[in-house]
Amino acid sequence: MVTTAPEAFIFMKVGNHAGEDFEQILQRKNNEFKRTGRIFWGYGGRSCHPLTQVQPFARLQVKRYGSLCLLMQTIDSHAVPDIIPATEYSEDGIRWKRIPDGITVIGSRYALILDEIQPGDLDIAICRYEVGIGPSRGKAASEYIGRHVDKACLSVREGARDRRGQKSHFKYYAGLIKPYAVMLR
Repeated sequence: MVTTAPEAFIFMKVGNHAGEDFEQILQRKNNEFKRTGRIFWGYGGRSCHPLTQVQPFARLQVKRYGSLCLLMQTIDSHAVPDIIPATEYSEDGIRWKRIPDGITVIGSRYALILDEIQPGDLDIAICRYEVGIGPSRGKAASEYIGRHVDKACLSVREGARDRRGQKSHFKYYAGLIKPYAVMLR
């Protein structure tokens, strides 16, 4: 269970998606975990590319701290992507494998590979963090995450301190498991 602010984590805003409300998605994904031992948590966009950002960031943080988690901030989402299920995934962009039986990923280009999603109640001073990898590396998380940026690989800024009133609330979390993130088609 995540009870204190981690040194590094994947930040993601989550909500309704592809015709399902968030509670339905959570139930479906935790059922997938019970059947298969892992969850493919689909996402899209330009930030957090599986091969150039998530995988290298995760390997580094797991080496440093022993684990890496996804912290989920719930939002009122009105995303309406194509409702097309992925049939294959790739850890390297070259070799493709069938999505395992019992796992469904809808309307996403990528997926984080997670263990069980658990409820939490954690307030974190997001101003203490910075983007940990990629073209925006070193940028303050509080400046980076905004209206159109809904996910990031974050690590604690050196010398950062909490500031009053700049807390982000996370209601759910999950640990990342190897290979941490994949591409979908």
